[in-house]
Amino acid sequence: MHCIRANERDRNKVRDSRRAFLRTTVSAGMAGLSLPAILELQARASESGASKDTAIIQIWLGGGPSHFETYDPKPLAPTEIRGPFGVIGTKLPDVHISELLPRQAALMDKLAIIRSVRHTTDDHHTGMHWCITGHFANATGNFLPTHPSTGSVTARLRGANRPGMPPYIHLGFKSGNPVYDANHHAAYLGGGYEPFRVTDDPSDGGFRVDNLQLASGMTLDRLDNRRALLVHFDRIRRDIDSSGMIGTMDRYHQTALDLVTGPKAREAFDLSREDPKLRDRYGRNRWGQSALLARRLVEHGVSFVTINTDPHSFTWDMHSSLTKTGGNSAAMQEVAPMLDGIVATLVEDLSDRGLDRQVLVLVWGEFGRT
Repeated sequence: MHCIRANERDRNKVRDSRRAFLRTTVSAGMAGLSLPAILELQARASESGASKDTAIIQIWLGGGPSHFETYDPKPLAPTEIRGPFGVIGTKLPDVHISELLPRQAALMDKLAIIRSVRHTTDDHHTGMHWCITGHFANATGNFLPTHPSTGSVTARLRGANRPGMPPYIHLGFKSGNPVYDANHHAAYLGGGYEPFRVTDDPSDGGFRVDNLQLASGMTLDRLDNRRALLVHFDRIRRDIDSSGMIGTMDRYHQTALDLVTGPKAREAFDLSREDPKLRDRYGRNRWGQSALLARRLVEHGVSFVTINTDPHSFTWDMHSSLTKTGGNSAAMQEVAPMLDGIVATLVEDLSDRGLDRQVLVLVWGEFGRT
């Protein structure tokens, strides 16, 4: 009898959970899923024992990559529209892509091409904001996002997959047009969910991660003393804090201290641990080594990595190339093989390591060009 009652309680609990889920789902369909509802579902997922080992590597092609010369060729269009490049078949019947991407064509059974995504703007900032945050925002000139990026939302809702690692890392650049970098931010979520930024070139022999370096003259012992002082000081300030800023700074400081004082992040960023032949396969350039680094980072517990391929040595903003010798076609001949190599090698590498069911690789930009 006791067992029967226990089973009845379990059934009632499941029924109540289903009812709560349906109420939340209906509400989401009518007015958008609220943050409290998301957090409630997240908590239930944790209670159910759902594994927390999935991750995303986003390869961002800022600037408007040509879809004709990549994943959506138009072989029946007139020559002056479709461009000079041919179309090749892939491992999947009836799926064709540009001849500039032969390595991806050979493993198309591991890829999914989505050709139906579209929006109605030709402004870079607006398009990027729309794609990266899911919200429309007019370009304001200051390039400040109104909503958090997907990576920051992941940092807020999921956190890192392993302690001692940041949840969201942005592999980018030190300077350039701010429009290409502006939307990969946390916006109103606050500084605790900003990406951990790596601006150095990982293909450079002198590659270093600035945020993991101790200041000149600083030792781990002195850092521990400062941490103790900071805790004492924050305890005093907390009594008069009404904005919640202290909580945000707690998360930010703890993450920073874990990174600087622990070995996990240093090991994850150490590309010298990789087989030189594999490094060659990825390509001894910024894009290739960034892709290899991204794989190492998700292996070590980072939940979301963005590889921002613009705007340094190469750029997808190729309409300016039309006034140069060879124009857009010559530019695509240079960058498309690089893209083909890093995407194909990354997908193969993840599959070889058994990570292809855990790591989603997303390759896109804010819009395409002819």
